[in-house]
Amino acid sequence: MDLINFSAPKSERRDRFFARSVGTSFDVRSEADSTEIDIYDEIGFWGVNAKEFRSRLRDAGDVVLRINSPGGDVFDGIAIYNDLVQHKGNVRVEVTGLAASIASVIAMAGDEIAIADNGFFMIHNAWTIGLGNRHDFNELSGTLAKIDDALARTYASRTGAGIRSIKQMMDDETWLTAKEAKEIGFATGSIGNTDAKAKFDVSVFGEIPDALKWEPDGVEPETERDWERTAMQDAGWSRSRVRAFKRALTKENNDETTQDAGEVDFSALAEAVAAVSAKFNQ
Repeated sequence: MDLINFSAPKSERRDRFFARSVGTSFDVRSEADSTEIDIYDEIGFWGVNAKEFRSRLRDAGDVVLRINSPGGDVFDGIAIYNDLVQHKGNVRVEVTGLAASIASVIAMAGDEIAIADNGFFMIHNAWTIGLGNRHDFNELSGTLAKIDDALARTYASRTGAGIRSIKQMMDDETWLTAKEAKEIGFATGSIGNTDAKAKFDVSVFGEIPDALKWEPDGVEPETERDWERTAMQDAGWSRSRVRAFKRALTKENNDETTQDAGEVDFSALAEAVAAVSAKFNQ
């Protein structure tokens, strides 16, 4: 089974998994009695990776870990979780916005887990992308099942909920409000409402709460960079292929007769897009 190589050089990887985000950061501050760590980003090479996190945790005593993250790479997340569980100091986790996907597993490492009254947890089954024949995919399915089982047992151990109910919640891609998270055991306390310092376009998920839906108007303008990210996410293209497509599209369109300033032939543009798309999809 050939999997996408997530350890490939940065120049060969897409910029981010989630199409758009604002306000992302990874910040570590030493206070008088503790170390404060903010994970306001994706997990893994898109944002905060396990190696970087471990290096900042190494000399910390008691830790206050604030999380606002849509998740990311499952193995980086598991490594961060394990480092926190093995940490000798007290670990207090505060979900200040969103702890989704593998970020929700990281949150389970807290000796205390508090959530903002307007915060959310989300748990679901692991995802991956692969190439191969049916035997390869059967093997991959088995691997994913093992990962899901390990994650479910982590949730069940921390929350006290039954393993079957946790697995059903993962199958359903379950979004939990602060109240629901506390009732089930994902959180043990509250920190009141917060103004999340980072926002993510989490439209790759299925059942997004209205409060987390991306509203581009007034948040971030649509830019050429946004267009590239969306194309890479939706079509699975590399940045170089997106840019080659744009160059070919521009050339194809410029070969048409120039229109008057007040007259735009959208049918011609549509034909040009179709023609270039056909070339790239052959």
